[in-house]
Amino acid sequence: MAENNSFKAVGGILAAELFPVATLASADDIINGGGIEVELADYASHYDESFSSDNGLVSVEHTLTLVAERANAGKWIDAEFLRHCAVEGVAARVWLATGEVLTMGWSPRFGFEQALRLDSVKALSGSRPKHRPRVELTLSSRDLHSAYSEDD
Repeated sequence: MAENNSFKAVGGILAAELFPVATLASADDIINGGGIEVELADYASHYDESFSSDNGLVSVEHTLTLVAERANAGKWIDAEFLRHCAVEGVAARVWLATGEVLTMGWSPRFGFEQALRLDSVKALSGSRPKHRPRVELTLSSRDLHSAYSEDD
């Protein structure tokens, strides 16, 4: 049987770990296994990065959308976690299906000042009998560097 090499699991994101910035002193504190991780639902999570210019000043908007089955998303809907996401923000380490590992919510110029902050949390019931209930967590930030940059 032929192997499908173009298959991208979990919407391009295999896993993501979130770190409340109040617990971080530097980027070196973003350590694998030290954050909040939830098993992601297949074909739903994604990272979007867009560059824009305002009067010649270029900035980058980072938007991380993570989706998990509701039964697995308890850590995301915890009141204290949501407060951290909204007020102080979080940093994230994200593993892509391409093999890349991205860090966002921290930048060389701003440190954790431009951390990812809560845009929304949605509880989705599903629109068809085959759809499982899900939780969609959307975080965003704006800074000057791409998460794909190797000089971070």
